[in-house]
Amino acid sequence: MEDSRVDRTNVRELPKNIEAEQVVLGSALLESETVMPVLMDRLRPEYFYEQRHRIIFRAVRDLFEENRPCDVILLANRLEETGDMSRAGGRMYLSELLDRTTTTASVEYYADVVRRKAILRAMIDVGGRISELGYEEDKDTREVLNQAESLIFDISNQDLGSEYVLLQDFLDRHIETLEKLKPRDGQVASGFATGFRLLDELTSGLQRSDVVIIAGRPGTGKTSFLLTLARHIALHGAAKIGFFSLEMKKETLLERLLCGEGKINMHSLRRGVLPLEHWRTLIDVAGQFRRDAVKFMVDDTPSASILEIRARARRMKSQHGLDVVMLDYLQLAEAGIRTTSREQEVAYISRSLKQLARELDVCVIAAAQLNRSPEGRTERRPRLADLRESGAIEQDADVVMFIYREDYHQNQEDSQADETSVKAVEAEIIIAKQRNGPTAKVSVMFHKGWVSFYPLAPAEP
Repeated sequence: MEDSRVDRTNVRELPKNIEAEQVVLGSALLESETVMPVLMDRLRPEYFYEQRHRIIFRAVRDLFEENRPCDVILLANRLEETGDMSRAGGRMYLSELLDRTTTTASVEYYADVVRRKAILRAMIDVGGRISELGYEEDKDTREVLNQAESLIFDISNQDLGSEYVLLQDFLDRHIETLEKLKPRDGQVASGFATGFRLLDELTSGLQRSDVVIIAGRPGTGKTSFLLTLARHIALHGAAKIGFFSLEMKKETLLERLLCGEGKINMHSLRRGVLPLEHWRTLIDVAGQFRRDAVKFMVDDTPSASILEIRARARRMKSQHGLDVVMLDYLQLAEAGIRTTSREQEVAYISRSLKQLARELDVCVIAAAQLNRSPEGRTERRPRLADLRESGAIEQDADVVMFIYREDYHQNQEDSQADETSVKAVEAEIIIAKQRNGPTAKVSVMFHKGWVSFYPLAPAEP
């Protein structure tokens, strides 16, 4: 019985629809000028099951891209020139394709049939590759799971457009898109607004597919700045955020979000001595999060590996949608693979964040620690060389920002300084690297009681 089941499995045919492929190609020959733009948005040569159909579609596409007419005679001439005529089925088969097609009215439907069958075949192929991964016993299980999940994600998010396009084909359309991005009412031109006007002007907002590093010494407010950005992006930009906290529990993050938005003293909240009016504000802020249906996903798994973070981010993307991924903080993540040094491990994590940003088309914002070098210098403002443990962070990041607080270094020197004596202090956000923009310093305010950053109040006239 088992043998017969195996035999039936072995003879199962791959998903295909030869008739649909023939109708698609016949339509392309019948009315290439109107049909090919539709097909090029949906199909690639490799989507066709039969090799001769792949060869024919590629030849028709090439003629169309050369702005040349395409009929049976011209196609046959092209196939003769390239030496592909016999592999394409011969002149008789080309005529047969044209004879099978009387109208192009349903070409979109048949193109979608061809594409769906191609995806099903890709799933079967990936299934076999995942099976092979299961036999690689020397690999870390998390790495194998990440590779398997990536293979499946690639199928569901594959680019269905043409392999390349001519600039003239999308120039006018994209100019119209750019015109829609012109700033209106003081809003940022593009990307996700940070809530800091000058920072938005310098960066044009935080961009998809970018990796943004927020770096500083311990205690300077890296987590607070991440949550400040998250709060503004989620509440005022309606974007969906995945926040990976490797250091703080989700309950603490929630308290910081509420206190930062409501300008409520967190120390008083945690001591249970919050005045009634501040408690009402807290309830109103919580209602704002609830009413706006903000998608704020928090994962507070300690010591998560970058492989696990990528897998969970993919899950967030597929289940809820995802615009921004935040990581607090980079050096606490584990590589999940074998490395010979900590520097190699951090470099792997850094590269993985860039791959995640590109793969999911999200903005990745990660906090990072600095080494002790600034504390040994007269000029204590951070430099790129101060990034801890790996130069790969600087290399992979699209934007690197440093948090600098003069009061932090003063308190480090003065052991008698009372950290809670000043509620609001001036700070700097230093843009030390920006791949597509200028470097600069932005003055902001950090409120210690509200554990949040705010734009600097304008000077009195």
